[in-house]
Amino acid sequence: MRDNSATNQKSLTGKKSESLLFKFGVAFAVFTVVTLVLGGIATYRLQERIYEQRIEDNVKNLSEYLQALIKADGEDFIQYQEYMKEHGDEVLIPFDFDGDYLPALDRYQKLFAEQYPGKVLGYDISFDELSDEVKNAFAVYTHEYWLYVFESATKVFEVDYTYYVTSTGEPYHMYYVIDAVREEKIVDGKSCINVCMDIYEAADRFPVMWKVWETGEILPEHDEVSNEYGHVYTYYYPLYIYGEKMGIIAVDVPISSINATILRNTLILITTMGFILIVGVILTLAFMERNYIAKLEALVTNIKKYTKTKDPKIAHVIEYDARGGDEISALANHTAEMMLEMDKFMKHLSTATNELTETRRQASELQALANRDALTGIRNRSAYEDEIRKLEWDVAGGEDKFGLAMVDLNNLKAINEEHGHDSGNTAIKELCMLVCNVFKHSPVFRIGGDVFAVILKNSDYENVEKLVEELYAEIDRRLADDSLEPWQRISAAIGVALFDPEKDFTVSDVFKRADTNMYKRKEEMKARESNS
Repeated sequence: MRDNSATNQKSLTGKKSESLLFKFGVAFAVFTVVTLVLGGIATYRLQERIYEQRIEDNVKNLSEYLQALIKADGEDFIQYQEYMKEHGDEVLIPFDFDGDYLPALDRYQKLFAEQYPGKVLGYDISFDELSDEVKNAFAVYTHEYWLYVFESATKVFEVDYTYYVTSTGEPYHMYYVIDAVREEKIVDGKSCINVCMDIYEAADRFPVMWKVWETGEILPEHDEVSNEYGHVYTYYYPLYIYGEKMGIIAVDVPISSINATILRNTLILITTMGFILIVGVILTLAFMERNYIAKLEALVTNIKKYTKTKDPKIAHVIEYDARGGDEISALANHTAEMMLEMDKFMKHLSTATNELTETRRQASELQALANRDALTGIRNRSAYEDEIRKLEWDVAGGEDKFGLAMVDLNNLKAINEEHGHDSGNTAIKELCMLVCNVFKHSPVFRIGGDVFAVILKNSDYENVEKLVEELYAEIDRRLADDSLEPWQRISAAIGVALFDPEKDFTVSDVFKRADTNMYKRKEEMKARESNS
């Protein structure tokens, strides 16, 4: 038998709820209409003028702030910009870069100290004299630093998008050197930030930008464009370092954001003006507060506590407070269940994450040790074989601009017998340093006790004969230097072979010719020593 009293009670409760919501809606509608009629239009116009001036001041302050930082960086920023324009595709920044540029700085400083001990950049050695590896490390650190500065400044100065561009030299093309909005690219399966993009910026779409670039002056104008980020105003400020025009700092402010902010400020002022209308809804709010809002506030408070502490006991507090049969009570119960399930999940996830992190760390350390020669610090035979395998694939794909150089230290056995193995190790390290200094643009490997291999690439490939002469010249200089210890007056034989499609089918063929040439040279040197 149906319980009519329960049904009638539910019906009565529903009508009361409906009546309450209707009265609350009418009161809010009256409040809104009266407020908008009394002061909406006038307040909106006033806020529009105030906010536009604030935006212009904000953008100007942001630009001046960034200009001051960049100018203070001076020559370093100039070197960074020139390097990015030529080698931007080689600068790999993780897409999930969180603003911590210190590891990149540490890596650059360590590389510099290892390769140029006791030297100071800009005094003892110029940027152009640095190795490609050190230049790239410098560019990675510098880009991460400026990306952090631009992203932080964008937030602090409350603008939507800040970036720095410079002309590529091609008509209406700009390099996006520093871009606070990241664009992803995949390199060797890794997610990286696409840096120093070459973008065509049409003159009819960005007239103010090109006018600022051509005149080098700050103009009281801005571009208004629509892009993937919406409809925006773009302001431009030229950047000069040591009196030379370097590029343009650009700031985007979304028009929709401006209008939304003006509207929000207008509503705040209108609310203040219409405060007297609040009296009309006090009784309704009191009823809502007593029966519903108090429960919601308690639920929100407990959720915030859980968010901060992740304490599952809070879920039991929510369950206790969620007494009743209304929708808020049901929501509270479901929330408590979700918290308890989430707590279980997070414990499992934390355990799995810790185990995975430790495994990756150990694997990374083992890989680094496996490919590094303990005596010289350069890559070892294992790393050489990995590089050769990659080169074999390149040869199969049509690569033919490479060669191999084999360098063998002479008289190592005699040095070890006469002066000890420590002196022999010193001789090996001396030769390693000499080979690395001569072949600056190619990877060097220690593939045997006193044998080094160089994979000739780039300018080293083009100038190999000159570099071999430099190597022998330095060896002769050392041999003639009586101030050096016997194990420092090193002698070595070098054999070179360049890939020839007519002779070579694999990298191994090039290796054999280089090795043969090295031993021929070694025999010639022995014969010369015997006759002298």
